[in-house]
Amino acid sequence: MKKEDHAKVRTIPPLIPLFFIILAWLTDKYIYTLTIPVNNNIQIIFAYIMMALAVVLFSFSLFFFIKTRQNPEPHTPTNALYTGGVFRITRNPIYLGFLVAQIVVAIKLNNLYVLLYLPIVWWFLNKWVIEPEETYLESLFGQEYLDYKKKVRRWL
Repeated sequence: MKKEDHAKVRTIPPLIPLFFIILAWLTDKYIYTLTIPVNNNIQIIFAYIMMALAVVLFSFSLFFFIKTRQNPEPHTPTNALYTGGVFRITRNPIYLGFLVAQIVVAIKLNNLYVLLYLPIVWWFLNKWVIEPEETYLESLFGQEYLDYKKKVRRWL
């Protein structure tokens, strides 16, 4: 396998959930409204818990990038494999944070479409972002990355 100079990611990752959140909002507004059938107080409490989880995932992930002077942008080369902190729980804490944030948006907008699009966002993140990143990291770090993949799941 030849060493890549960067991951061949097909898009800017935050645009994937953003696109589907906008699509869900437009669908809800102009085609048919689907609300989340849950008690409003429970929704609010759950949304705060999920928002706190998203903030933790983003914060600890970004802390790694700052600490190691790496760029979180997947289109840029990296020279460090970090397996500590939140990266001991998931190999993709930022992308997991995107999904958690999408749940918060669904609750905030009371829009069931946002939740229904979640598996599609998950699929696109896997195919267009994570798989190219993993190929890049395997070519760059070899066995060290393969061992990390055996220990830590892609999502949770």
